[in-house]
Amino acid sequence: MTPKVSAAYLYFLYLINVFFFGSSWMFNKMVLNEGAGPVWAATLRQSIAALAFLLVFLFRRPGVRPSRRDILLISIYGISMLALAHVFSFMGQQYLNSGLASIIFSIFPIMVLLISGILMPRREPLTLMKFLGSIIGFSGIIFIFYSKNTSDTASVSLSGILLVLLAVFVNAVPNVLIKRDGGNIDPLLLNTGGMLVAVLFLIPFAFIAEGVPHFALSPKLLLAELYLGIFCSAVAFFIYFYLLRKISVFKMSLSAYLTPLVAILLGYVFFDEKLFINHYIGMLLIMAGIFISGIKHAGKAKAGTL
Repeated sequence: MTPKVSAAYLYFLYLINVFFFGSSWMFNKMVLNEGAGPVWAATLRQSIAALAFLLVFLFRRPGVRPSRRDILLISIYGISMLALAHVFSFMGQQYLNSGLASIIFSIFPIMVLLISGILMPRREPLTLMKFLGSIIGFSGIIFIFYSKNTSDTASVSLSGILLVLLAVFVNAVPNVLIKRDGGNIDPLLLNTGGMLVAVLFLIPFAFIAEGVPHFALSPKLLLAELYLGIFCSAVAFFIYFYLLRKISVFKMSLSAYLTPLVAILLGYVFFDEKLFINHYIGMLLIMAGIFISGIKHAGKAKAGTL
């Protein structure tokens, strides 16, 4: 019988995860500023994470054998959430600062609800409140876009927004599928396999998309990639899927409330990034949409759950 875990411990892990995911936007920007292309940046990040997970996996050697469905889920997770989502995020951050990119990505919980309504209609049916929340949340994205301060060229800011939204979509789909079909997958097996699949996909894709890398492996780039690979990918994703087995996918996705605050603060302190009033109003609309969409999901925390 699996021992119960205290709610305080789960909250602690939850906040640690929020910091890692929130800080990743600043380190993504650091890698891009050092001259790495978005695909190679994602490839380096996932390669470091895969190596970290592989070492832990070989040390622990969990006695589980994945089923065919597990292998399929691991493959979808690796290609969609670990490979493509990071590529699209890096690409989007070529046009957006870290704080703004994180605000746009905070639409993630609403995307999870919409996809859950399609893929899990009985467990997570689409309701009027979810539809209304989605409309309000996406109006926040529109409010951010129609800004004279976002970029000098509207098409450039639109490119960044669309790329980050695409990252949200390919991130949300595996979350819902794993919650629906992968409740028994060991988190270490899921992440080790997913990271390896992501690397096997990204390396040839990087050579095709960007050719042989020409950027210098500066100390700043190496430091940023090590932090992203070890903490924001290896540690953060292991914690994430551990928590996902303990709490609902919607409550887990509510970390999107907090990650923009971390990204905005770090971007301001280290990169002097500034947001404008319409960006904050857009963020409030997104957060209001998330809250309205999940009103019926609220519940009391119990020991071992959130």
